[in-house]
Amino acid sequence: MAYDRSPWKGPLEPGTLALCACGESSDKPYCDGSHARLQTGKTPHVVRVSEAKTYAICMCGTSDNRPWCDGSHKRLPAAD
Repeated sequence: MAYDRSPWKGPLEPGTLALCACGESSDKPYCDGSHARLQTGKTPHVVRVSEAKTYAICMCGTSDNRPWCDGSHKRLPAAD
């Protein structure tokens, strides 16, 4: 899977969003349907954002608070 080591950080507007959970989206942090095309067995994180502000979204797949980043990426082994 094409997970990133760092979170996506940026503004989100209020509304219901489908956020990538498989790591394969070409439109991260948003789901683009890659999970279905690639049969990853994952489904997007559907969230309701109530406040327009900057968010940190987990892109490494290890957060215990997905889709939100909890800093787990900092504990990943060094990349080769």
